[in-house]
Amino acid sequence: MKTTSMKRNVLTPIALGVLLASASVMAEQTDVEKGWFVQGDVAQAKSYGQEGIYSDLRMSEKRRAWKTSTGYRFNNNIAVALSYADMGVVEDFVNRAALESIAGNATGLSAIYNIPFSNSVNAHAKLGYAHFSGRNNRLSNGSHAWHRTSDNAAFFGAGMSFDLNKNLSLMLDWERYRFDSKTDLASVGLRYTFGDITKPAAKPAPVPVYVKPEPVVEAPKPEPKPEPVIELKPLQVNVFFTNDSSELTSETLDVLAQAKSQLVNDRLDSVNVAGFASAVGDSEYNQALSERRAKAVVEYIRNNWNVASDKVSVVANGEDMLINEDNTNNSRDRRVMVKVSFN
Repeated sequence: MKTTSMKRNVLTPIALGVLLASASVMAEQTDVEKGWFVQGDVAQAKSYGQEGIYSDLRMSEKRRAWKTSTGYRFNNNIAVALSYADMGVVEDFVNRAALESIAGNATGLSAIYNIPFSNSVNAHAKLGYAHFSGRNNRLSNGSHAWHRTSDNAAFFGAGMSFDLNKNLSLMLDWERYRFDSKTDLASVGLRYTFGDITKPAAKPAPVPVYVKPEPVVEAPKPEPKPEPVIELKPLQVNVFFTNDSSELTSETLDVLAQAKSQLVNDRLDSVNVAGFASAVGDSEYNQALSERRAKAVVEYIRNNWNVASDKVSVVANGEDMLINEDNTNNSRDRRVMVKVSFN
C-alpha cells in the first residue's frame, strides 16, 4: 500500500485525538490520579531488517495492529502496565522474493513515568520487557520460510495523554520493540481509570497560642471637684395690717407670695414668725392682737409654702420693740415679721 495511505491511517486518528484533547484542555478537567486502569488502542506497525543488505529496509507499508493493556497508577507520575499487542502480518524479502514471514503478538510489562503539563495535558515515557510469539507462514510459491517463532526483548516508548474527564483520557503512543526485526508501533486509544478524585485533606486550623494579657493599669481617676457652696442669706419680710385687725390684706398676700418664690426648700432651716402691735390702747389687748396677727401668717405659710410644721415657730411681741415710740406713725408697728433661715 502507498505511503500516503499509511500516513492517512495514522494521522487521522491522531488529529481527531488532538481536537478532543484541545477541548479537554479548555474545560480544565481534573483526572483520577491513583487506581486501576484499562486501555484499548488501534495501531499502525512498521518493521526494519537487522542484518546484511536488508538492515534498515522497511519490511511493510501496511500493518494494521491493535493493543490492549491494564495497569495501576500509584500517583500522577508513576504507573505500571501489562500490555498485549497484535502486530499483524510482517512481509519480509528473502532472495528477492516476496514472503509472508511472521504474524504474531507481543506481551509486555512496562513502567511508565508521567510528566503533567497542566490539569489535562501530560507527557509520558515508558520502559519495559516483552515476549514475542509468532507463527509460521508460507512463501508465495507454497514452501515454508525459516524464521524464529518467539523472542524476548526490551522495548521503550513515549507519548501524550489528554484528560477528557476525571476518568477517561485520550492516549497517543509510540513504542519500539527490538525483536529479530526492529518494530515501531504507533497507536491511539482511550484509557479509563477507576476511582474518584482524591481531594486534599484540609489543613487543620492553627491552634491559637494563649498569650497572657498584660495587666491593665488604669489611670487614677481625678478627684471630683466639690461643688461650690452657695451661701444663702436669710430672707426677711414684713407684712402690715390695718388698725385693730389681724386679717391678711391683698397687699399682705402679695408680699407673702413673692417671698415664697425666693425659697430654696431643700436648704430651708427655719421660719420664724413674730407678731407686733402699736402702743395705742390697752397693752394686754395689743399682746393678744399681735399673737392673732402672727398666727394668721403662720396658717398661710403652712398652707401655701410647703414647709414642714416643725420648722415654723411663732412669737407674739405686743407693744415691745416699737418702731415709732411717739405714736406719730404707728402703722409701721402693726406688722408681722417673717424671717427664713437657710442651712
